[in-house]
Amino acid sequence: MRNSSGGFTLFEVLGAVAILAILYTTLSTVAIRGLRSEGESHRILKASLLADWEVSEFELELDTGAAPEIGITESEDEDGFKVTWEVTPLQTRIYQTALEKEQEGDETASAGPTRATDTAAPHFLRVKLRVSWFEAGNERSVTRTIFAVDEDAAAKLATASLQGDRGIEGKPL
Repeated sequence: MRNSSGGFTLFEVLGAVAILAILYTTLSTVAIRGLRSEGESHRILKASLLADWEVSEFELELDTGAAPEIGITESEDEDGFKVTWEVTPLQTRIYQTALEKEQEGDETASAGPTRATDTAAPHFLRVKLRVSWFEAGNERSVTRTIFAVDEDAAAKLATASLQGDRGIEGKPL
């Protein structure tokens, strides 16, 4: 016998509910992934902007003649970002030669004034900036690497070279 009321059977209703449940679960998963991705992109953008700002400030300080300190410096940003600077001298042959001459000068120095140690200062620096933050238990970071010339130290080396010091393999610098 047929049901004359024209309604849906229990199996048809359960089937429709199951299809809707699968559809809503899939849509909510995609929405959550999209929101998470948007949040990650936002933090990466903020960290990149902070890194670019810090690099521009660093370059401005270099232009005013302030040489950075060799070593690692860390600080915290108010947005929860950790800013790490790592300044290392590039071991060029010019630097090594100047350092060796400085050490020779210290060994043969008498009681009088000695040559200034500025000529052995590193002239070329590698500066690595790392902006990091924790996200979902993992550390994420943005890195910038720049190279800098300490113009004051390079000028003092050039002056010392013009006053009779010789550079690499006896050639003037």
